[in-house]
Amino acid sequence: MDDMLFARRRSTLGPLLICVVLSLALLVADQRLSEMKVVRRSIDVALLPVYSIMELPALAADWMDDASLSRSDLQRENNTLRAEMLVLQGRLQKYAAVAAENARLLGLMNSNVVVDGRILVCEIVGLDPNPLRRIAYLNKGYADDVYVGQPVLDAHGIMGQVLQVGQYTSRVLLVADPLASVPVVINRTGVRAVVAGYGALDKLNVLYVPPSADVRPGDLLVTSGLGEIYPFGYPVARVLRVNRKSGGDFAAVSAAPVAEIDRSSHVLLLFSRPSHLQGAGHG
Repeated sequence: MDDMLFARRRSTLGPLLICVVLSLALLVADQRLSEMKVVRRSIDVALLPVYSIMELPALAADWMDDASLSRSDLQRENNTLRAEMLVLQGRLQKYAAVAAENARLLGLMNSNVVVDGRILVCEIVGLDPNPLRRIAYLNKGYADDVYVGQPVLDAHGIMGQVLQVGQYTSRVLLVADPLASVPVVINRTGVRAVVAGYGALDKLNVLYVPPSADVRPGDLLVTSGLGEIYPFGYPVARVLRVNRKSGGDFAAVSAAPVAEIDRSSHVLLLFSRPSHLQGAGHG
């Protein structure tokens, strides 16, 4: 048994000693002989493809990691840019609306129908749901000295008058309402008449015009100052048609309101009433 173990150990040590001796010989030769440098370079060149093949798995793994990371980064950046673009588009819409509103307010304040006297800018915050009525709700009320009968106009002309006043809101009877009427005169001739609504937003009736009266399409109708509601000289409507053969005592005259009843979002309240009477109409 011991002889077999000794023989196996000797057979193992033999090749090892040979490898050690060869390695030492190669080291000495590499240091002393210049020809070994040429051999070493040739071996390196011959083994270069092997080195490249051995590096392929690591390179492939790195490339896959970079590709997946780049794709996720691009996807994340794309999502971020889309979100930012959506926010900017939303802000742009808001800015466009604000710019349009500012333009309307500027036109309202610079309107040539506004004369001397105290005025109050209001916003229309609601409309009466009854299809037979033309009533608007304003965001100003008793706290802002609004009173019943107060004239209301937009940048173009008379819109109506205050019908009822609350603490912070008020109701306005628009000129298109069937119960609304405005004393007017024909601006060109001074002939008196009354403009009355009948529910249509784009058309009004002109009452009590004699068939012989000098009135024609295109004539501007302005407030006459009668009735102690509307001051004199504010535009109300423009004549559309005149029918002198209506068969009645008066000509059938229709007119279009000059105020943008269906589009105006901001209006003016005129403080034309004497101050000692303004507090008598709250309700």
